[in-house]
Amino acid sequence: MKQNDFWTKARKVLINKYAITLYVFAVLFIFVGEQSLINQISRKREIRRTKQEIEQIKAETTEASNLLQSLDNKDSLERFAREQYKMHTDNEDVYLVE
Repeated sequence: MKQNDFWTKARKVLINKYAITLYVFAVLFIFVGEQSLINQISRKREIRRTKQEIEQIKAETTEASNLLQSLDNKDSLERFAREQYKMHTDNEDVYLVE
């Protein structure tokens, strides 16, 4: 008999109009609309990814500006061109060994 009493009480609580209202608002809060919980979580992930990209781009910019400053004289510029772009002067031959 106790089993039947439990289900009767549980059914009364679940069917209660206040409980139904609470369930509807919970579903709306979690799943529906622009300000839903799921949308907010995905936006926070996107913000985190964007911040990481910003930091990466800042690091690359710093590296590029350091390289630019190091190429201020002709000798370092010529060395960079030879190493990176395999350039040479007109009167020399370049052999690439891989």
